[in-house]
Amino acid sequence: MAKEQRVARSEWTGIKGRIGGWYLNSPFRRLSEMLFLGDCRSAFLRAVSEIARGNEVVLDVGAGSGYFSLALVTKLNAGKVICLDLSEEMLWRLKRKAEEQGQADRIQIVEAPATASGLEPESVDLAVSNGLFHELPTPDAVVTEMLRVSKSGGWVIITDFRDTRVGRRIGAAHREGSHGPFSVGEMEILLINAGLRNVNVRPVRHWVVGVGQK
Repeated sequence: MAKEQRVARSEWTGIKGRIGGWYLNSPFRRLSEMLFLGDCRSAFLRAVSEIARGNEVVLDVGAGSGYFSLALVTKLNAGKVICLDLSEEMLWRLKRKAEEQGQADRIQIVEAPATASGLEPESVDLAVSNGLFHELPTPDAVVTEMLRVSKSGGWVIITDFRDTRVGRRIGAAHREGSHGPFSVGEMEILLINAGLRNVNVRPVRHWVVGVGQK
């Protein structure tokens, strides 16, 4: 029953989760972003490459069907990616894709809320989240959880929609009460107020990429 209640709170369940899980890790998404939104995945991977040595344990919060997670794990020589999401449908597709790509042994799937991962404190080297924060009613609570599980000196990377006309249209499709897209200043404040240092936030067309260190 507890599992059913957790899944029921996910926006990405049922038919939306199944269709979304397919689209959000498909060549059509990649093409759409390259043409209209900006290449967020490449910007994210560049940010990771500036930090990572290649043997990190990485937590991907709101991993969905693995669009970022599976690209990230190929950039690591060792280590693994812990994929956290609340959608059973999304995680099922991620698991299947990881198996197809021969990466199942380096992907750990966790079905849990972004605010309560259940992971041990200071257990990950890098905590990331991509395209989730605009859906959240309380983004600060998720950053708090990311910091809780991050080691001292570890890093947090968050990418999400920027507060542009396009970003606002995409954000409007989600539940009432969700935060919506972020300005550069809003993302900076979010990370600084959480207690992160060495904060660096930059725009990438209709995206914003925020980086900070615990």
